[in-house]
Amino acid sequence: MKFQKLSLLPLDLMVFSLYSCSSDDSSESDQEVVIVTPAEEKLVSVSNPSGSNMAYMQDKQEFKYDDQKRVNLVGYYFSISYVNDELIETKTLGDDVSNADIETKSSITLKNKNITSIISNTVYKRTTGETYSIERDSTVYSYENEYISKIVHYQKRSITGDGKYRLERKMDFQVTNGNITQVKTNDPYNGIVVTNYTYDNTPNILMGDFAYETPLSLVRGYNILMHDKLGKRSANNIVTMENVFTETPFQICYEKISYKRVLDKSGRIKEILLSGNSITSNAAYYPLGNFKDEKVIFEYK
Repeated sequence: MKFQKLSLLPLDLMVFSLYSCSSDDSSESDQEVVIVTPAEEKLVSVSNPSGSNMAYMQDKQEFKYDDQKRVNLVGYYFSISYVNDELIETKTLGDDVSNADIETKSSITLKNKNITSIISNTVYKRTTGETYSIERDSTVYSYENEYISKIVHYQKRSITGDGKYRLERKMDFQVTNGNITQVKTNDPYNGIVVTNYTYDNTPNILMGDFAYETPLSLVRGYNILMHDKLGKRSANNIVTMENVFTETPFQICYEKISYKRVLDKSGRIKEILLSGNSITSNAAYYPLGNFKDEKVIFEYK
């Protein structure tokens, strides 16, 4: 199962005093002070855990930037165009799956720098060029007190469907003391899942929630482009997650995860360590297993 949140911390200025002589008879008092400012590093990739006991896995995400330090390419398949302050357009650059070509174009509308809607159009073609399905997604994002409060996702299919929009997924977010403490997800396939979170008392670490099953990672299509455009960040850092299912899921799903974070010498997130377990009603086909200290790895260059 694959899924497709970037303010960057500048490096501290390093000041070096370099002493040089202009000639052989220069005095020791002659000196040249040079201030060196290293180029700012950018986050260039996020590698996700892929251990055998993980319920699902996501591909490694790699990023490139435009001259305004905005992400404009994710991997080799997803390009981003910044039309204006209130519109971003994205498209896939080619995706071959099961002898088919998939092309997706999306329009992302923003208000006050937060996403308010995403409309996507996906065309499925056989390698012969024949279009065999078209899907159109419409997702609406709502906010309350600057925090994300609700996401409603609709979808319609043509050629293979009746062309009518249907509710595919609804998410309700609960905020307590400045932290997203609960997400209630309802869709016609998996029923209602309530995800509960606990937090520490330390200030939020930038990108410290870019990991499986955190509140924003539950948003379909969530990626590096979206992480700072979905409302105010939680005040603190997630310590634990627990999913409560109305029915035990047939396929393997995460039940509990704990999160630990490792920072680099510049104070940026370097690793997120995940430990926990999964649940399923079909253990014979989807073996259950615990996992410990599986790593999300952040690379800067």
